[in-house]
Amino acid sequence: MDRTEEAVALIGVCIAVIGYFVKYRIDLRLAQRNDRLERINRQLSEFYGPLLALTRSSGQSWQAFRQRYRPPGSESFWKSDPPPTKEDAIAWRLWMTTVFMPVHRRMMELVLERADLIEEPEMPPSLLDLCAHVNGYQAILKEWETGEISTARETNISVVNFPGEKLAEYAATAFGRLKAEQAELLGATGKKDRSSNRT
Repeated sequence: MDRTEEAVALIGVCIAVIGYFVKYRIDLRLAQRNDRLERINRQLSEFYGPLLALTRSSGQSWQAFRQRYRPPGSESFWKSDPPPTKEDAIAWRLWMTTVFMPVHRRMMELVLERADLIEEPEMPPSLLDLCAHVNGYQAILKEWETGEISTARETNISVVNFPGEKLAEYAATAFGRLKAEQAELLGATGKKDRSSNRT
């Protein structure tokens, strides 16, 4: 084998090695991108999407409740003047036990069961407040089982307020950010809208 053949063989080996490393890097980036896309899809479908839907439906239910019972003229159902009546307390308990608490419990279940899908390294304060709010209502709901109707504020509300606005903002912001990243990753992996490929 002369020097020319050796040089050609060496160049061929170098090209093959370089090609292997380029392919390895491309495959690694594609795998990382696909892993990130898969995680985002799970976050959206299993945590942030349901959380956003629940926060919005809870907010709409709250607005409907307040329009019907003690329309907002003050900052709180229980702090307004004149004070709530026995009928107001009955309506509050009915809505709290049949509408709000089931939704709030479902939100707390999402947090407890899907905590691995939360973006932040620390548990966000609004999610902690949600769990504390639901837990704080357990004693209240148990007391309501006695059937006695009280119009006292402390016998009708949790020791921790529901973090409605903060929770809704957190869910909407995280959902929007992840949807944007999902769209970017789908575009980068060539999974664009099929309708754009039609002739």
